[in-house]
Amino acid sequence: MPKFNLKVVNERLVIDLDKMTEDYSESYGYDGKPSYYDIGELATAASFTEVELTQQQLDKIMAEYENGGECGWCGEIVSELSSPHLFDFAPGEKMCRNCWNHDREAYLGSVGTDIGEFKPRGSK
Repeated sequence: MPKFNLKVVNERLVIDLDKMTEDYSESYGYDGKPSYYDIGELATAASFTEVELTQQQLDKIMAEYENGGECGWCGEIVSELSSPHLFDFAPGEKMCRNCWNHDREAYLGSVGTDIGEFKPRGSK
């Protein structure tokens, strides 16, 4: 299992994912949500301890950096997620395309209402 340094940055615990952004000015730091930290600030922060992440945990975290993550309905880790539709609203949860399309067919067939096309987070 990969090991990562757990650091304290601005009074927050941050997992230093040891990966820089494309412009090399920021680094991936996971603090419960996908965040970016100034590379110098993260590099100079004192290491609190080391944490081991399973490959599944690491995949889930990295997917969140690309507007993906874990679907709140089926638990699958995907690269695209949407906010839930109004008929199946759950605050803070995200829904994958497959679950959206399943609900869309179910609501069209049972109620006659179309919840619309799947719209990934970050798209207009």
